[in-house]
Amino acid sequence: MAGTTSPPPSWSDIPLELVGLILRRLPALADRARFAAVCRQWRRAAREVPLPAPLPLLALPDGTVYSLPGSKPFRFPGCVGYVDACGDWLAFSGENGYFLKNPFSHATVALPQKFRVQDHRRRHAGDETGVRWMEMEDHSNRLTMYKLLYCSPQLVAAFIRIERSTRLAVCQPGAGSRWSVHIGWMFSLSVDMAFHQGKLYVLEESMETLFSIDISVDHGTCDPWVSRVRYVLSEIPSAIPVARNENVTVKILYLVELDGALLMVRRTMHCIFLPGMSIANLIGGNEFKLFRVDFQQSKWVEVTTIGDNQVLFLRRRCSRFIPVSLEEMPGDRIIFLDNDDEDHSWYKVVTSDSCSVYDMRDGKVSAFPPMVSWEQGPVPATWLFPQG
Repeated sequence: MAGTTSPPPSWSDIPLELVGLILRRLPALADRARFAAVCRQWRRAAREVPLPAPLPLLALPDGTVYSLPGSKPFRFPGCVGYVDACGDWLAFSGENGYFLKNPFSHATVALPQKFRVQDHRRRHAGDETGVRWMEMEDHSNRLTMYKLLYCSPQLVAAFIRIERSTRLAVCQPGAGSRWSVHIGWMFSLSVDMAFHQGKLYVLEESMETLFSIDISVDHGTCDPWVSRVRYVLSEIPSAIPVARNENVTVKILYLVELDGALLMVRRTMHCIFLPGMSIANLIGGNEFKLFRVDFQQSKWVEVTTIGDNQVLFLRRRCSRFIPVSLEEMPGDRIIFLDNDDEDHSWYKVVTSDSCSVYDMRDGKVSAFPPMVSWEQGPVPATWLFPQG
């Protein structure tokens, strides 16, 4: 009797538990997608095995995306044409105005096209808030919107630049609502904001001043509006004169959350003005300092480490701490875009861009990831943070 041969083993025969162990060692989103494409069993594992969030993607507005920690680009149609980043969302400009889109789930959120400001000359006795509004028709074509922040399904915040002033605006997502622009406080051009423990905070660069923003709701339209801007704390830095033919320091501030705390990241770059030039050359490396907000004592407290299991992916409009393991990459580091200079146009602008890594342990800066660079355009590169 002729012997029978066993069928060759299949990849789908690997136990689900072992498949999960393999998946957990794939921090890159692109690698997880390739893994799930092997067979039905592995696709099921990719859906059912609990995994930490993958590492961010580095996205360009032409649809080129880098899946970290690798350096080989691929095309991602969901990113093509974005004009701004907003956490897990990208902002696009269409015929009907701005809208947010999640490039992974393809969910979209319409944003209002109309802007309104408080009319302090008139009061409406029947309204318990005593607030009346007027449309900003005369200024709508001169508005520049930046730093969109998706706080909740009921609240989106943004900075609105009108000529040389920066104002804070909030809205309820939906084409039928309106942006409420707060004109009672004019911020400097260099600001950042974060939504922390259900409250909106704004960080102003000049004096490293932190403000909390009180949000109220219009009872007639259900639209949110800024009812008060309150001072929280500040740190007055030593004055650094910006003078020709002398060394100067450029400072950029970021506001980020980490493990329930609100942190300010201070990035400094050392430059020198050249004779006869109105722009400065970068002559030194980047330095970073982190400070935690101590709300009880109203002061900044310096943070010297973010932990071996954390990496900060930094971008002026979209920053986030990501937990990592040693198998993925070393922790206690900051990965940042070299040319994050949207508010510092007076120092030399380069035609290409890249990203670098700052090691919190020794203060050294190195290229990250290797061989990743791109041509700089009017819309900057950004981080995308997939949930899994």
